[in-house]
Amino acid sequence: KYQNNIIFGIGTSIDDTNSTEYVLTIGAGNLGLDKPEYYMNESKTTMAYRQDMFDSASALSNDTSTIKQDVNDVYKLEKELAKCYGTTDEQQQRPKARIRTTVGQLRQLLHASFDFTNYLTSAYASANVTLMDSDIVIVEDIDYLYCVSSIIEQVPPRTLQNYAIGRFMMQLNDNLPKQFRSIKENLNHAVGVTTTERARAVNCGRFVNKYMPFAVTKLYIKKHFDDNARKQVFEMVANIKKKIINILGDSTWMDSISKNKTIEKVLAIDVQIGYPDYLVSDNVTQLEMQYADYVFDSSFINNIFKILQIKAKEEFQLLRKHVDRKAWDDLPPATVNAFYSPLKNQIIIPVGILQKPFYDKDAPRYLNSGGIGVVIGHEITHAFVGRGLHFDKDGNRIPLWTHETIKAFIERKKCIVDQYSSFTVPNLNINANGDKTQNEDIADNIGLRAAFYAYQEFIQANPNADKRLKDLSKYSPTQMFFINYAHIWSAKMTDASARDRVLSSDHSLEPFRVNGPTSNFVEFDRACNCKPGQGNSRVNKCPA
Repeated sequence: KYQNNIIFGIGTSIDDTNSTEYVLTIGAGNLGLDKPEYYMNESKTTMAYRQDMFDSASALSNDTSTIKQDVNDVYKLEKELAKCYGTTDEQQQRPKARIRTTVGQLRQLLHASFDFTNYLTSAYASANVTLMDSDIVIVEDIDYLYCVSSIIEQVPPRTLQNYAIGRFMMQLNDNLPKQFRSIKENLNHAVGVTTTERARAVNCGRFVNKYMPFAVTKLYIKKHFDDNARKQVFEMVANIKKKIINILGDSTWMDSISKNKTIEKVLAIDVQIGYPDYLVSDNVTQLEMQYADYVFDSSFINNIFKILQIKAKEEFQLLRKHVDRKAWDDLPPATVNAFYSPLKNQIIIPVGILQKPFYDKDAPRYLNSGGIGVVIGHEITHAFVGRGLHFDKDGNRIPLWTHETIKAFIERKKCIVDQYSSFTVPNLNINANGDKTQNEDIADNIGLRAAFYAYQEFIQANPNADKRLKDLSKYSPTQMFFINYAHIWSAKMTDASARDRVLSSDHSLEPFRVNGPTSNFVEFDRACNCKPGQGNSRVNKCPA
């Protein structure tokens, strides 16, 4: 009802065997401390987490006599639930038991005391969607569902209710009064997250952009964005696509079947740049329809509840719609990020990332190529690296490559995995996890090369297009390409944040995202007059 995945996660997603339709999904929810590893041993983090529960409950209740025992019972429950997830590494290693069934067969399939059929039916009924026995259900991780069901059937109702309400309040924390936000700050400090409270205007802006992203984007592009810039980025995408196709065409380790399918898939990628087209129109009918239910009163928390209900309702109602493969979906355009969707074979480059240092329509092409160009190449690469490898050009779960090509790929990528695993995190004396980050690392390596080759082709066709920058004229255009690539990944983080990201993130830390791809690229050596083994130049370069 409020889009909270507590214990179980349910929703609507594109059917991966028929990407024109939607299906129901049910699987694991999330944990209060996010990662199951936190619950394995007592630490300052787990103690601070229980203190956070106690302080939050005390702030909400006049009777605090039972809170300490309630907190211990709730934490004991969540600690048991965490065992159902396995560690983050175990989740990576073991394939989830993913089963396709129907609403009518779900009860028979699961044989669990918890009534998942009734749970799904009730949830969708809250959005006026009546489930039918024939509706397809994807059970994402049946082992998790069995495990959790066996736990919650033994838990007293009071503990279960306290857990659900506590987690619900925890997710509302950012929108609660300062008293509650201060309690959360204590937990953040305990886990090594240092934050300063943003200005109220910034928080309000972020909130509105989260829940009314297209209205915010319409205002943003009207004031800050030149629509001609989209044309330039579309052109860059086309050129980078072409270079990735050349890289694929030149490969000697792929068989012809895999190579041809991959090239067809890259050619078929749907490209969304900036924002949906209707946002530049003076006609606001579509926006009015999108936000027709956004009728609010003077109570901020009641308005929060209403928005969460609207968002949950929108997701449940997708079930009775057909997939629009050219639609933008609900990703906020005013966000600094980029996306690839294997189920739609689509890349999205939001308007939020089309600003410095990634992009500036008036900047020399070498800066834009080393910025947004590499990001574009990275996202296109995901069409055949990572999850994209398991889907065809139409977004259906059909393997893209033959067994022989996959075997050759596994052998070749060992170099990247070993290289990134040898990177050491400063101050922490721990190594990066190249196995965990391999798909993103490979996308970085290919993205850098494709963007560079596309820039070379552009400058050959337009030899006088790029001028050197004042005060940076000692650097050549190709050197500036690599300098801006390093610039986009400039970052500062605490040791605790770095450790957390090494343990949990699929992306390498920023220094490794710069040093890895450049060290493997002979054009970087040429631009910087490096010899293999000198500085950041790698002797045995890993193939992309």
